[in-house]
Amino acid sequence: MSAYEELMAQGGDGGEPSAGPGTGSGAEAAPAPESGAGGMARLLEIAARNADELLAEARAEAEQLTSSARAEAEQLTSTARVEAERLVNEARGEAERIRAEGEEARTKVNQDIAGLRETEKQHRERMQSHLQEMLAKVEANSIG
Repeated sequence: MSAYEELMAQGGDGGEPSAGPGTGSGAEAAPAPESGAGGMARLLEIAARNADELLAEARAEAEQLTSSARAEAEQLTSTARVEAERLVNEARGEAERIRAEGEEARTKVNQDIAGLRETEKQHRERMQSHLQEMLAKVEANSIG
């Protein structure tokens, strides 16, 4: 109900009876200046009370919305932290796996290199031995 409707329901001008057509005077009496001022004061009082009530409701709603927003923000932050921690742990695990694979590959390559060096050494020794045998045969044929 608006302030005006409330005022009208209470008697129109602040509760003062006014002379109306049913008073028997035959003429309408104008409301007294004081009763009009009282009605305006009453109207302002009602308007101020309505404004205070609306302000209190707005503040309560704002507090509720702020509280809900804070709770939602905390929930989102918590969820994001958990997800971030999971992703970091997953990334660390993946990095460790890749490091281990790299180390394993390095070890295998080093073993392959060692094997190739051994093969090279054996091949050189056989070549040297073969060349010495050939040189000995050439020298034996040229001497005698």
